Amino acid sequence: MSLTYADFPFLKELGLEEMNAGCYRQGEWVGSGPVVTSINPHTNKPIASVRTASVAEYHECITAMAQDKARW
Repeated sequence: MSLTYADFPFLKELGLEEMNAGCYRQGEWVGSGPVVTSINPHTNKPIASVRTASVAEYHECITAMAQDKARW
């Protein structure tokens, strides 16, 4: 699959790449689950992809969030 990421230079300015981790956990972006690809609705061409969290990463994220929430 050919991505059109290079056609959108502002994505790099936002810190996005062609492949991005989709779960923020304890100060880092992680993702080892399935890949979701963003599609440009005007051209129907793929722009970039996000690797979602695995079930374990999701649970780690929720646990860390609950611990941080208690501190706040």
